[in-house]
Amino acid sequence: MMKQRKSLLAVVVVVLIVALAGCMASTVQVPGRPITISNADALAAQNAGLAALATGKVEWTENQFSSLMTDLLKNNTGSNMPVDAIHAWFEPNNEIYLRVLLKPDVLKTGDTLDLKGSVEVVNHHVVVNLQEAGAGAMSVSAPIMTMLNSQIDKALASANLGVAASVTTETGKLMIRIGG
Repeated sequence: MMKQRKSLLAVVVVVLIVALAGCMASTVQVPGRPITISNADALAAQNAGLAALATGKVEWTENQFSSLMTDLLKNNTGSNMPVDAIHAWFEPNNEIYLRVLLKPDVLKTGDTLDLKGSVEVVNHHVVVNLQEAGAGAMSVSAPIMTMLNSQIDKALASANLGVAASVTTETGKLMIRIGG
């Protein structure tokens, strides 16, 4: 289960990097709140996720979620993975922003990928709808975004991930309620 999500994350990042090679100009504006990546926050996020199995709900801060995603990626990919860290921001109305920090010189347009989208529950499963993606002044086109959304949602719909009843965001937090 965890390995499937980690592999998916790696594939999505690589596909975005390749896709940005010939895209049109645009930018994604991520929130200005600082994100701190730490082992303590990754552990707190992991513990909150495990507790959700008993309580049916989980709440993560931006620092916890970002630290967990970065830790999972670093611990489960090879040394050739072009990502250094993942920063996530949560806004009201289920808006999410992601900044993927790349290793130096992966892209000619800069060392970050910025994504904007929303997260919701459809047919009792968490789905992500990426609406914008860019690196520097380059953005990803609609057909590529559709493909990326499809791949992310396919992995999130796995029976191994549980059945979500609701997902909500507020400034700085992501909350998921599982089951009925």
